[in-house]
Amino acid sequence: MKKALLVLILASGVLFAEGYIQPDRMKNMADMETAMATIQKGFLFNNINVVKNGVKDLKERVQHTESFMKDGIGENGINNMKYAKKEAVAISTMADEILTTFEKGDRYSAANNYLLILGKCLSCHQIVRSW
Repeated sequence: MKKALLVLILASGVLFAEGYIQPDRMKNMADMETAMATIQKGFLFNNINVVKNGVKDLKERVQHTESFMKDGIGENGINNMKYAKKEAVAISTMADEILTTFEKGDRYSAANNYLLILGKCLSCHQIVRSW
């Protein structure tokens, strides 16, 4: 009886837990890193299809800011969820710009937009993750 009660308590705790699940955040971050690496690979091989796939994957993953952290004000006084969502929109816009400039043959502007996205990633990690 005690084991059954313990299992029920644990199961309900998991089902009704608030916040994010650590593996979801880790997978989402890993998927975004993979998408960025795919874009970079497309640059290096001058392959528009690889860049398109990386941009598509990045735009899909960046929409899941809910996996990044709990909503609320962080130690830094910034609303983490609001900040992450704002950065996600900016990253998505810059990803579109990467694709547009790469398709036009302007590889340097595409690479500069890539670096801007990387900067957004780093600033979000610094502010939200307190690096």
